[in-house]
Amino acid sequence: MSPDHVRKLDRLDPLAGKRDLFVLPEGLIYLDGNSLGALPVAAQQRAAEIVAQQWGQDLVKSWNTHAWIDLPVTVGEKIAPMLG
Repeated sequence: MSPDHVRKLDRLDPLAGKRDLFVLPEGLIYLDGNSLGALPVAAQQRAAEIVAQQWGQDLVKSWNTHAWIDLPVTVGEKIAPMLG
């Protein structure tokens, strides 16, 4: 395969634009498939929103207004099928 052919394949790759969905250092090719994986931009943004609003602004009220009090049961119900 020539470099030109490889560049053409890169341009045609339907997944090529997906890299921008993750927080990755410029120039890094990240192929680790057996670990946590690259941080999704959406997850980073959502975590920042939760910290700023629910913890930073709503403070102790978040136990009720954001259902923190129910999280052990909510999470438990979601992961129970995986654990058996």
